[in-house]
Amino acid sequence: MESQSFTYFSHNTMKEELVNLNENQLNALREFYVERYVDNMETKDLVQYVTDDMFQYMESLPDNEVIDECLNYWDDSFDDVIEEIKEFENCDFKKTLDDKKEEYLDSLSEGKDYGSKVDALVDSMSVTVEEESTKHRRRDLDSL
Repeated sequence: MESQSFTYFSHNTMKEELVNLNENQLNALREFYVERYVDNMETKDLVQYVTDDMFQYMESLPDNEVIDECLNYWDDSFDDVIEEIKEFENCDFKKTLDDKKEEYLDSLSEGKDYGSKVDALVDSMSVTVEEESTKHRRRDLDSL
């Protein structure tokens, strides 16, 4: 099996190194990397990764295949899911995530909600003042 040469900078030797790997070794490296990478991820990161990946997959499908995927997943409950989606889309209080994000950012720039959150944060904080000795004492921000 033919091998390929790859150049990389080694942090151990602090110089450029050459590694030769055949196709099986390169595939083993891929598998080992993925196994370790996933093993070191937190659950919330794994969930986010899978969610993003599945959403991209669903967006790549033609509309009729999206329906087929959903029908296969929900089976007998598919009609109920469709009804729930239609009700949700028609409700008065429904807003898209983008609308909520834009509204929140607008409220921050206008000082809505922001001021009270800053006040609460400042009230909960105190400052450490270093004296000439190595002892520290805490002082409230209001006393500064």
